Amino acid sequence: MVLLIVWAGTQVRGQAEMPAALALPDSLRENANSVVLSYDLDYHVTSLRTATIRERRTITLLNGKHDRENVVAAYYDGESKITTFDVLATDLFGGEIFRARKSDITDERITAEGSFVDDRWVRYTKVPCTKYPCTITTEVERKVTDFAAMAFPHWNPVHRDQSLVTATFTARVPAEIPLLYTGYLVPEPQTTGEGQDRVYRWKLQNIPAQPSEALSPQPTETLPFVRVSLGDFEIDGYRGSFGDWERFGSFIGTIMAGRDELPARLSAEVHAEVEGATSDREKIDRLYRFMQDRCRYVSVQLGIGGWQPFSAAYVEENRYGDCKALSNYMGAMLKEVGIASYPVLIHSSEVPYYAIREDFATSAFNHMVLYVPSEDMYLECTSKHAPTGYLSESTLDRGVLWITPEGGVMARTPALVPAEHGHLRSVTQVLKEDNNVDFVLNATYFGAEQELFRGLAAYFGSPQDRLDWLHKNSFLPDVSGSDFQYTVAGEAPEVSMSYTTRLNNRLRKMGSRRFLMLNPQPYNWIPEVQEERSLPVDFRTTRFLVDTVRVNYEENLEIESGLIREPLVFEHQVGKYRAEMRRTEEGLLWIRTLLLRPVRLPAEDYGSFRQFFVDVAKAESLQLVLRERRTK
Repeated sequence: MVLLIVWAGTQVRGQAEMPAALALPDSLRENANSVVLSYDLDYHVTSLRTATIRERRTITLLNGKHDRENVVAAYYDGESKITTFDVLATDLFGGEIFRARKSDITDERITAEGSFVDDRWVRYTKVPCTKYPCTITTEVERKVTDFAAMAFPHWNPVHRDQSLVTATFTARVPAEIPLLYTGYLVPEPQTTGEGQDRVYRWKLQNIPAQPSEALSPQPTETLPFVRVSLGDFEIDGYRGSFGDWERFGSFIGTIMAGRDELPARLSAEVHAEVEGATSDREKIDRLYRFMQDRCRYVSVQLGIGGWQPFSAAYVEENRYGDCKALSNYMGAMLKEVGIASYPVLIHSSEVPYYAIREDFATSAFNHMVLYVPSEDMYLECTSKHAPTGYLSESTLDRGVLWITPEGGVMARTPALVPAEHGHLRSVTQVLKEDNNVDFVLNATYFGAEQELFRGLAAYFGSPQDRLDWLHKNSFLPDVSGSDFQYTVAGEAPEVSMSYTTRLNNRLRKMGSRRFLMLNPQPYNWIPEVQEERSLPVDFRTTRFLVDTVRVNYEENLEIESGLIREPLVFEHQVGKYRAEMRRTEEGLLWIRTLLLRPVRLPAEDYGSFRQFFVDVAKAESLQLVLRERRTK
């Protein structure tokens, strides 16, 4: 009661929520590092090209384990304007501990890697929460126009490790403009007519905290969210629609139209480049290499330039472009020699935050590549070193939108197949009398496994720099070897490496026994221990790893322990492990194969999933014990 009296006399925003912060039921405290006391998102569409977005949030940080929630940030660009940015923090008793003033607020340009011109900014302040609970109340309003208006305010009212008391999302849209929406774990909105507008209201209350768990699906698959788009919109005079994927694709095609005309000089060079080619595939390869040698990737993001590419003539003149511009440039060259292609919208990431659906068109993309239908081939036009037709792991097995002459067409990039992504690696270890080991490595990395090594070759031209990096990251045992070969295949996603060295004191010696770790590069990743699990297991790795280890030793030595009499085999939905040993004239041969594949498993299967990797790691840590051969 004393606390309530103190709050009643405190004239600060957020005071109404403070009693609720202490009066939270156990169900909203469990697993929570913070609590959203209230969150109101208002989205007011004022025309086909303008809108106002207002967010009011009061959140209590219960401890210091929150995920940077004491940093309040708002993003904007040349087509958006922040009209309100208020931040207030109060302590346990409702007393003001911080109010953001001009000197506390920073405006900073966001410059992505490879960016040349980027008109994106962030306004932010950091609340000095030194004691907990600490309650932060924010109000941010932005007015958006044209391209910025297409960054629709999707509603994710609560995050993991966070509970929620109450939240609302109100969308007010002129009656003649359809509001399209989809949601998960939310009720249907209440819909009313108010004046000339149609108003949609969603409300959530009393959501317990969902704990963060390793290898769980994206929050958009496990927590409440609403995603919206407009049936009709306008950007820089271009009319478009998110009514379906076909119409949205037609809009992208419209803003790209006429930008694939080649300058006469480039047209002549293109024909000269493919002269003598005997197939379309050979023409594609020649022109792809031509583009890689001629142009570089530079991001230019200004207004509609976030969707509309620079013309092929611009790229040719400046010899650079972003993903859209370079894809358009490559498509223009293919068109010049009679090969049709489609620009492709895609989301490049380890796991897309939002998996696009066929029944809901939205701009959930951040990248563009090119598709050649006659060859069923995708071209990554921003890379200067990828083989022709190679898509990286970050763009495989996901929904994409082809921009065809007839409009947008939903498709999916190729799935990850274990046999196409992995390594073939062999190591020979010759044991010497002085406890040293002659070490020889031969390895070929392919598919997704070679991406790191191909990038290393592109950015570290010096063999010594490569050696240093490989040793630092545990791919090589030292940097003083006598022979180092590093070969990047030009026409295939492969990188080969060989290395020879002598490792001093590689063997541990105790009395007459010598100890050797059999596999110098074991697969020993183990998922974290979780006694209780509530979320599904979402494992995304696809690999086929083959390792062969030869151990050669003198005739006066024999293996006392560490021999495998029968093959070791472990199987699970996530993969298969097999290891076996064979005697050789020189000593011992160990062969291991590990196949990993993506799986989605129920929470109750996490224990068996983890046990598979525990078994693998144990098998990979095999140690040989050698001693002097006994005589009768």
